[in-house]
Amino acid sequence: MNQTNLTFKEFLTESSLTRVYQQSKKHDIGTITAFRNDYEDEDGETVLYTKQENRQRNKSLIAKLLRYGYGITSVKGTYIENYNTDKAIEVSEDVFLVVDLGDRNDLRKNLKKLGAEFDQDSILFIPQGSQTGELIGTNDSEFPGFDKTIRLKNPIFGKSGEFYTRVNGRPFILKESTSFVEKPAKGWGRNYAIKLLAEKPWQEIEV
Repeated sequence: MNQTNLTFKEFLTESSLTRVYQQSKKHDIGTITAFRNDYEDEDGETVLYTKQENRQRNKSLIAKLLRYGYGITSVKGTYIENYNTDKAIEVSEDVFLVVDLGDRNDLRKNLKKLGAEFDQDSILFIPQGSQTGELIGTNDSEFPGFDKTIRLKNPIFGKSGEFYTRVNGRPFILKESTSFVEKPAKGWGRNYAIKLLAEKPWQEIEV
């Protein structure tokens, strides 16, 4: 079997937001996805990403995050893409809650880098144990704007098992998690497979 053709299920085990909440008290955490509704082609035309293309993009993102050694929990997220524009659309997508388990202190920097790479409007970063988060713009969308930071007051895990916050009326909701993305087991073969996936163009990744 070609180890670069791993499916999502081969990365996943059961987890919950409760686990991530406990980790947030000890480590920096953040959220990111590679899902996107559309993009502009070379002719300036709007092109929709397919469901499979978004899955390919997210699988590429998983591999890149795993190479950093982060803990990753997959959740369902809902937010408004292209907020405050005539292209605004409510998007439901697979989002990753990322935990800096090794306390490398580079999560904010790497989430910004990957957010830009996958043309995301923003990423969310919450320092260890903080009651304040940062919504950081990673493309040229009007909100929040490239490299602009919006402070989020009290981003919390609610009693209903949801993570919820609102910025200027813009909701961002994460539903209860069903899966945890494991770090690759020690071993040359597994780590090499992750390395190949991380370096491979997302368009060539099988899902």
